[in-house]
Amino acid sequence: DGKPRYVLDISPVNNTVTVGPAEALDVSALTAIKPRWCGAAPTGPGTYTAQLRAHGGETEVTAEPVDGELRVSFAEPVRGVAPGQAIVLYDGTRVVGSATIAATERSRPVARQS
Repeated sequence: DGKPRYVLDISPVNNTVTVGPAEALDVSALTAIKPRWCGAAPTGPGTYTAQLRAHGGETEVTAEPVDGELRVSFAEPVRGVAPGQAIVLYDGTRVVGSATIAATERSRPVARQS
C-alpha cells in the first residue's frame, strides 16, 4: 500500500521484527519496575502528570503501586514509549517518584502474521 511502516516489536528469541502503521505505536498503559519515591509511596491510585523524555512534555496519567511495581494508565495514548525508558510522576511541580518502564500495552493490538 506504499504507507510508512514502523518497528513495533523485536523478539530476539524468535528472530522476528514486527512492523506496522504509526497508529499501532500508541501506548495506553505501562508497567514500571524499581519505583523510587520522593517521600512516602502512594497507598492507592492517584492522578498525576508524567514525563517520559528529558525534553518531552507532560501527560496526564493515573498511577498506582502494585506489588512493588508501578501501574500507569494514560488519559490519552502516547507514542514513543519503550521498555528501559524512565517515567517520572509529578504532582504539580513536585516530583512524586520515578520508575523504569518494563512493559507497555498498546491502544490497538498488534496483528501477528505467521
